[in-house]
Amino acid sequence: MPTGRVKVFNADRNFGFLTTSDGDEFYVAGDQVDGGATLRSGDEVEFEVGEGEGGRRTATGVTVTKQAPADNPVGRTMAQPPSWEELEERERQRRMARRRRR
Repeated sequence: MPTGRVKVFNADRNFGFLTTSDGDEFYVAGDQVDGGATLRSGDEVEFEVGEGEGGRRTATGVTVTKQAPADNPVGRTMAQPPSWEELEERERQRRMARRRRR
């Protein structure tokens, strides 16, 4: 049974896409989720592979194996923005590189 992660899921329209670690992408309809659960981006899932309209690969029998954190609803980790000191250092290095090229 393939495993993957919810790339994006639109709860209003009741569909989304799953990706595997290989980068394969599968369409998923909300009615294919076991237990009627609502998927969120970042949820880890197991699923069966089916075929939809036009030969599109679909996920059926989707089971959530690990939910994305509730405080991070899109399931992505956010990088800490650089500090002012880091930004100033980057700018200083850019200026020095420009001077060397002249």
